[in-house]
Order: sequence, then structure tokens, then C-alpha cells
Amino acid sequence: MSKTSLRGSCEVTINTAINRLSKIEGKNKKALESEFREWIDAIEGDNKNYDVLYINKID
Repeated sequence: MSKTSLRGSCEVTINTAINRLSKIEGKNKKALESEFREWIDAIEGDNKNYDVLYINKID
């Protein structure tokens, strides 16, 4: 998998999760927030620590 494909996949995943969070409520929203908590914190945090968003490909 190329770096471009991996980056694109991460962007789609993040954008889809954020879009979904804006449309759901209750337990479903809490479950999705829990699943992506580290990513959400990295995006919304003051220090903008995006290290958690990177994935290392294991050969």
C-alpha cells in the first residue's frame, strides 16, 4: 500500500467518523466517540499532536 493510499484511507475514516458523530445521539454517539477518542482528542486538542493518527505498515 502506498503512503498516498494510506493517508487517503485515514482521511476518509476520520472525516466519516466526524460526520457520523454530528448525526447520531445517545449510546451510539458515545460508542463511536469512545472508538475514535484518541483521534478526536488529537484533532481538537490545543497541542495538535497528530502522532496517534499515523499508522506504520508492517511488512
